[in-house]
Amino acid sequence: MRGRWLVVALVVAVVAAGVGTWLTRREAAPGCGAEVTSYAAADSASPFLDAEARAADPDERRDRLVEVLQEDGGPVGEVLGAVGYDYQQWAQVGGYGQGIGVRTRDDPDFTMLDDRTLEPRWSVAVSTQRSTYDADDSRYVVLTLPTQHAPDVVVLDADSGERRWCARLGGEALSREAAVSTQLLDDGVAVLAGDLLTRLGPDGPGWERETTLTGTDFLGSLDGGLLVGGSPLTDLLDPAALERREAGPALALLDADTGQARWTDDLPAGAGVSVVGTTQDRAVLTRWDAGDAEGRLVALDTDGREAWSVVPARGTAYDATVRAGRVLVRAGTRWSAYDTTDGRRLWAFSVPATPQFLPYGSELAAVPLLDDDHVLVAGTDALHVLDLRTGRRTSTPLPTDGVSTTFWPYAVALSPSLVALATNTGAVVARRADRADAS
Repeated sequence: MRGRWLVVALVVAVVAAGVGTWLTRREAAPGCGAEVTSYAAADSASPFLDAEARAADPDERRDRLVEVLQEDGGPVGEVLGAVGYDYQQWAQVGGYGQGIGVRTRDDPDFTMLDDRTLEPRWSVAVSTQRSTYDADDSRYVVLTLPTQHAPDVVVLDADSGERRWCARLGGEALSREAAVSTQLLDDGVAVLAGDLLTRLGPDGPGWERETTLTGTDFLGSLDGGLLVGGSPLTDLLDPAALERREAGPALALLDADTGQARWTDDLPAGAGVSVVGTTQDRAVLTRWDAGDAEGRLVALDTDGREAWSVVPARGTAYDATVRAGRVLVRAGTRWSAYDTTDGRRLWAFSVPATPQFLPYGSELAAVPLLDDDHVLVAGTDALHVLDLRTGRRTSTPLPTDGVSTTFWPYAVALSPSLVALATNTGAVVARRADRADAS
């Protein structure tokens, strides 16, 4: 799954390798989830206007965006809805199994829009000033961050928005600086809140343990366990700070059922890792060591042993993410991909320095998969379908008006049948052209 309006950043601290504490079943706390209210479709609304509504309320830039996308085709099919605004990153969109999720600056409530009709399925409002969320194909999970008591974890049905269960974490209210993260499990949720990591289920907590180590960036799944640890990449790019890092465990793989550590990855002083992503049997990391001119891509197997290591960019920092068994890397104007199993470089190409290829602030972690072999990259002047096998790309132009940033996209999202594109001055939801036969 890296500003959201009322959504805090997801970070996690590494847990100690000692024994966790098992908890007895407890009923949901009185008022658990009181700050979370779900609404049915009839009480939910979409910000996107259909063709008839757009004709009745013209917007020059919004309508230009729709026109160009409809003419040029590519991954975008029939436009179902669009909305215009003025350079505010007003619409925030996400892709889910049920359709497109949306929030706006005017309405921070989350609304799930149907994958076939774009009509609202349900919505949810959270009254705490801060909250965070996670989702899979069947669940939408809200973690509240109230100022008066410990966070509540509210699990909703992703199809209907109806509440499945709620549990309150132990301890007190979290400070604004506290680390918060979630990882969905087959039969529960793992939550890191402050210095406490807890496994939760419908019957309440299963185990909890204090966090004692310094990794603060990743919580994810590896080989059925919970991989925790690592640091934000930016923390590793400061040479002075890197030299001050002490030796110790940087990562831990925990048994998701018991919280016991299966292994830890110890690093010497002056070294740090940032987790790029995981597959079923690989954890891909960026590792920096004090004195080195570049970072290395390192893959660990399910036993914590190094499977391979490469230097993807000499003398420069790079951005990377894992997609469908490949590591996609961007270093300046150079793009490349590596096989997660053995580290083979699959391809590489360079893009021109001007015009700027990606908008400011773009990260590869936000690039969605079209299918097992293609990703959709939102560039400054085009949508690019990138073939992960070969590095070949096909591009669909975005409109221009003489001001370079007018139609810059800041978000692109995919659901099974829809594609959503949010630019600086308008957002569009359309049918996916690659799924035209299926629809």
